[in-house]
Amino acid sequence: MHHAYIDKFAYQDSAIHRLDSRVKFLVVLVFTAVVISLPRSSLSILVCYAIGPFALLVWAGIPLKFVFKQILLVSPFVLVLALSCPLYDRTPVAVSFGPFSWQSSLGWIRCFVILGKFVVTMLALIGLVSTTRFSDLLAGLQKLGLPRLLIIQLGFLYRYIFVLIDRAHHILRARAGRKLRNLGFKTELRTAASMLGSLFIRSIDTAEHISTAMQARGFDGNWHTISKLQVRRCDLIFVLTAAAFISGLYFLVKPVLQ
Repeated sequence: MHHAYIDKFAYQDSAIHRLDSRVKFLVVLVFTAVVISLPRSSLSILVCYAIGPFALLVWAGIPLKFVFKQILLVSPFVLVLALSCPLYDRTPVAVSFGPFSWQSSLGWIRCFVILGKFVVTMLALIGLVSTTRFSDLLAGLQKLGLPRLLIIQLGFLYRYIFVLIDRAHHILRARAGRKLRNLGFKTELRTAASMLGSLFIRSIDTAEHISTAMQARGFDGNWHTISKLQVRRCDLIFVLTAAAFISGLYFLVKPVLQ
């Protein structure tokens, strides 16, 4: 099992990694809200907003291959939504890019805007997760006043989803080792249902053992980390730089590009 798959690059050391988790979370939250609030026809400004998280990923040493792989994993869900726009909005519109111009429809413009917002916000989110240890992020969210129950659920989901995935891999490997021929659709479906039932029973049994072990270790419902959360001068510089970048694009560049 790879327990640090989601934030496996969060254990590196760079200026971005050393920033306070609360500061990075708030900046990403504001950045995401601003990008989502952009008009549905503002495609060119999205390219400018993508520069910020892209530069931070490069500065932090996060491989771009890993970043785009994570984006592709969840892109099918957004593609279904985006590709439906040209079907119901066929209003003709003139599109120009530098010296080139052509005719398109408003539905296709909205389709590319949705995809652009998705990519830009995912770049920011991956940048947050890839430069912040998940335990530090949970501790920061707890300091910001998020409900304790939500923090506990997120921590359990991150820590023990890999246990469930590992058990599922074992079941699939055992099934592959015993499968000698195709048994037909109905039999295969019945076998898959039995496998899911077995996984469900094992997950309940595992949860009971985990609960007993945590109670034996004195778990009090709070998320603790050995890292010290402290806002330093570099965090303030990062906030001011991010605020200047976001507000400058929104109030100065966006009116020019529209």
